[in-house]
Amino acid sequence: MKTYAVPATVKVYAATTDRRSVGSKFEIAILALPEMLGEISAWQDLSSRAAEDNVYYSPQYALALLDSVSKHEEVMFVTARDGEKLMALLPVVRTRRVFGSCRVWTTDYTFSANPLLDAKCLATAADALVEGLALLNTSVWKIPTVNIAGPAALALIAALERRGVPWTSHAAFDRASLSSTLSFEAWMATLVCSKRRRELARNRRRLEELGKVTHEVHTSGEGLRRGVEAFLALEAAGWKGARKTALACASETHDFAIRAFSPDHPMSGSRVDIFLLNGIPIAAGVIVFSGETGFTVKGAYDEDYARYSAGLLLEVEVLKSFLEEKWAKRLDAATTGDHVIDRFWPDRVQVADIVFSMAPVGGTVQLYLYKGMLNLQDKLKAAAKRLLKR
Repeated sequence: MKTYAVPATVKVYAATTDRRSVGSKFEIAILALPEMLGEISAWQDLSSRAAEDNVYYSPQYALALLDSVSKHEEVMFVTARDGEKLMALLPVVRTRRVFGSCRVWTTDYTFSANPLLDAKCLATAADALVEGLALLNTSVWKIPTVNIAGPAALALIAALERRGVPWTSHAAFDRASLSSTLSFEAWMATLVCSKRRRELARNRRRLEELGKVTHEVHTSGEGLRRGVEAFLALEAAGWKGARKTALACASETHDFAIRAFSPDHPMSGSRVDIFLLNGIPIAAGVIVFSGETGFTVKGAYDEDYARYSAGLLLEVEVLKSFLEEKWAKRLDAATTGDHVIDRFWPDRVQVADIVFSMAPVGGTVQLYLYKGMLNLQDKLKAAAKRLLKR
């Protein structure tokens, strides 16, 4: 693999200039949303066959956003198909920016942009996706928050290298993950320190002194709907509600939550866990499924019970159920960095942005300039956060 000569502040990778053509049986197309709505079954099928589960680009979750939060954006879908089967998919959106007219479509509620690539022909599907992105004439692309060491990202990087496209990574962090290989007893004994176990047990006893403590699980029907509404109410009553960032604070985000988390959508797969005191919810968590992975997209608790660690006590109940009943192969924390859940989940997924330039001339220079712009944006955001904490 060849490394281009660029300043030491950015490491850029590229392959030799030999290229492999996309298989002739693959048809590459850029589909507008109305066209994609006619491909729901094929889209769901690809989501179930993808090399890596990604609920954020599943029909269930993505359409909920497209009907609410993103309803004014011009979203398109870069696709490759083999006959009736979709083999690759990545949504993009038109935008005005310095380095091109499109970007990968994400929202504040999209925690991974892993493309959907067919697991059985991963390399060819990745080649086709890169070819599709090239059709949009955007010089510099950023595919954010992908599992950089996962099969989808590795296939995408290999496809870029086969095409001779310079690339780099940006904004790397570790995201908590949990597999179902442990027993609950092993998890408590080896991964939760004795001090924390005593604290949790003491808080549970203190809470039980106030009344009856129960844990409910809802996965379908009216129960799931009530569970979603209980979560929305808890979130709105807390600090997110005070800042007007809770999902229930705006009609668009409320509609998104109902559509994405409740059973109205025919392809929905969700679970809401509720922790109750005397029948009243004091903590709730939402898990949305794609393939064999559960994504813990949202959680909230009644801040009046913060001193009892109500949120953590619910987390223990969820983990006990997950490890004993094995209703998913893996849980993904859906976080953007350091989180309290890191103390309880031992596995880590390496997450980063993949940034690359498809400019026919001066691609490495453009990539270097774009990476510098991203670094400057990161510094400005960090400075703004420090000012807010003062």
